[in-house]
Amino acid sequence: MSLTQTTAERIALNQDAFREANENIAGAAERLNWDTQLLPFICECPDRTCTEIASLKRHEYECVRRHGETFLVVPGHEVTEVNGVAVAKVAQRFDRYSLMAKIGEAAEHAKALDPRSA
Repeated sequence: MSLTQTTAERIALNQDAFREANENIAGAAERLNWDTQLLPFICECPDRTCTEIASLKRHEYECVRRHGETFLVVPGHEVTEVNGVAVAKVAQRFDRYSLMAKIGEAAEHAKALDPRSA
């Protein structure tokens, strides 16, 4: 990590690592035709030590991934500010997960890192 890296960049990179792991889970579920089962997705909150699991159906995960600036988190992990920098807002809350939308510089970095936007 460079010394000049902003909080927004760092958060986007951390969450992108979780997103990449979740993309692998979704891909495996698609290959196995697991469309109605609850699948274990990793919480994509800014805490890089978080190991919480959110259970989503594959179509729910696809809704999360519809936009490069959205992430899923387990209930209670709806972090909107890190080190005094606003990085996200709660887009929607569900029983099993919350949909977070990156804002500002964090949204720009998240979209740039999104493997589906290429």
